[in-house]
Amino acid sequence: MLNNSNKKRTIFSQKWITPLFIFLVAASVFAVHQYQNTANLSSSPLTDLENNCTFVNEHCDFLIDDKRATAKFSEKVEPETSITILLNLPEGAIIESAWIEGVNMYMGKIPVLLENKLNGSWTGWFMLGSCSEPVMKWQLRLNIEGQAAPSYLYFNTIM
Repeated sequence: MLNNSNKKRTIFSQKWITPLFIFLVAASVFAVHQYQNTANLSSSPLTDLENNCTFVNEHCDFLIDDKRATAKFSEKVEPETSITILLNLPEGAIIESAWIEGVNMYMGKIPVLLENKLNGSWTGWFMLGSCSEPVMKWQLRLNIEGQAAPSYLYFNTIM
């Protein structure tokens, strides 16, 4: 049988410690959520860019020498289909070479045949082979003249 002192502690625990613990957890979750929201609002899309990007809706933005560059596919990328890519680079940027490699499976180096148009505009095409992976991850490697590191543009294909 519980003595009177232990009974008081048990009642105190049930009444106050459990709700206090729940309150502290909720306050912590709220504080983390607020921190993440303010971190997202304080950064602008252009300053978050690097020399790599992931295609969203067949489009991606990246930086070359701290200047904005864009890449756009003519259509959804599918295996065994000729795909045209349009690149808008800062004026004077010259692409030395470009190829596509599989990220989650080795597929060799697939050349991207590019032609320089006017004022930093490049156009080219490529064709991907089919793969047994249900979702294949790819990287387009752009080697830009004068850049120490290549630019990587990532995209997926779905079987």
